[in-house]
Amino acid sequence: MTIRVDLDTDRWVYVPERFPWNGYETPEAWVGTVAGLAAEAFEYTAGEHAGLARTLGLLLRYPRMAEGVHRFVMLGTADKTFAMVQVTDTPTDPELDDDLLLGLPEPRATREPDVVDVEGALGRGRRAVRYVAEPALGGDIVVSVNWAWRTEGRDVVVTYGSTNLVELDSLLPLLDEFAGSIGLTADDPELDATSW
Repeated sequence: MTIRVDLDTDRWVYVPERFPWNGYETPEAWVGTVAGLAAEAFEYTAGEHAGLARTLGLLLRYPRMAEGVHRFVMLGTADKTFAMVQVTDTPTDPELDDDLLLGLPEPRATREPDVVDVEGALGRGRRAVRYVAEPALGGDIVVSVNWAWRTEGRDVVVTYGSTNLVELDSLLPLLDEFAGSIGLTADDPELDATSW
């Protein structure tokens, strides 16, 4: 199976893993196009445009630790950077507890996680919002959100994390919409990441 995402292409962008990809020969070509379009659409200053291009370039170099990991960025955030989500698509492991897909239990949680049922193209899933004291950041609080579905022999998990706790309220509906748009399609040799 292959995941499909119904993207709002004015806001969401797939992050390629390697180049050439979908007409972009180099990472620099992709970064230049994405940053330029975002700067125009969301009225970035020259400094904000340059900052976005720099962070997109760094994101492309950030390693993916496992197979089946896809990255997407949502542009036009209040701080003029982006919000990144990861989508992991793996075969269901029957020995893996459902709560682990949500990042639970979380011993560093500063409050009780907020776990709710969600509906999407994959059917019924769950979402957990966790506030965690992160030692690597000097104890700063990080908000982490997981959406998880177990369906048709696949585990599909969407993850998001940020130290910007205030922005979560405005981003969460958009993140919910993105996660809920993910579906599965039958394997097709013609279908790859260019279909995002």
